[in-house]
Amino acid sequence: MMDKKTTNLEKVHDLLGKKGVDKRKQSSTLAEILGIKYNSAKQKLDGKRSISLTEIKKIYRYFNDSFDGSRDYNCVFVMNDMHVRCNVDVDPEVAETIKADENYAVKDGLNYIINASQNRKNANAYRVRKLEFLPAPKIAILDNDADILELLQSVCSRFGIEAETFQTKDEILKVMSMQTFDCFVIDWLLDYGENSEQVIDAIREQNEKSTIILLTGQLNQHEKDIGKAIMKYGVEIIEKPTRTFIISSILLNNLFFKD
Repeated sequence: MMDKKTTNLEKVHDLLGKKGVDKRKQSSTLAEILGIKYNSAKQKLDGKRSISLTEIKKIYRYFNDSFDGSRDYNCVFVMNDMHVRCNVDVDPEVAETIKADENYAVKDGLNYIINASQNRKNANAYRVRKLEFLPAPKIAILDNDADILELLQSVCSRFGIEAETFQTKDEILKVMSMQTFDCFVIDWLLDYGENSEQVIDAIREQNEKSTIILLTGQLNQHEKDIGKAIMKYGVEIIEKPTRTFIISSILLNNLFFKD
């Protein structure tokens, strides 16, 4: 039986692989994430030095992934339409005065929001002591229409979401075997009358909780099959023509604000 140390090391190797980090660059990537020397990072990956639980969680957090299933950031930084996941350390008490050269976070449940575009005068604002920005969440978009892919990728970029686009199910299935995504936007009907259920099934095999937005312009013709997909896979339906405001709202809620 493998001990916990070996299991955690395998999880780190698996995470780096799924996030597309080349094996030759894994040590340097780990060194950058943990703020340690290259040799120390290499020894950790080789199992010659231990990786602490705190370090493992930091690695997972860097890649917008969760080691124990919990939310891996405690704040969202907003500037106009751009959203950025981050972790903040704030003063314990609400700020009595607001200074122009400081960042202030507003309490949102158990987490915080920093809105750089709004008036700083807020009765529930806390001065930010430390602000750590995290990489953008990454989603996959499958549609056989190149124009729709271009439109959705532009929308994602505007809101601070990294999007990788695919025109065939084979393309997305190949990439999914090597890396993970935070969310999926999937067209139901692909080329030659084929639907995307195989892709949706593969997504659920990989992650039971990932948000899947299903696009369809043929709801009347395929209502029964789509209804089964909703029941079986828990997908969210949006009818074409593509409603960018609705899609962006669902993405923002799930990728930034949903606990």
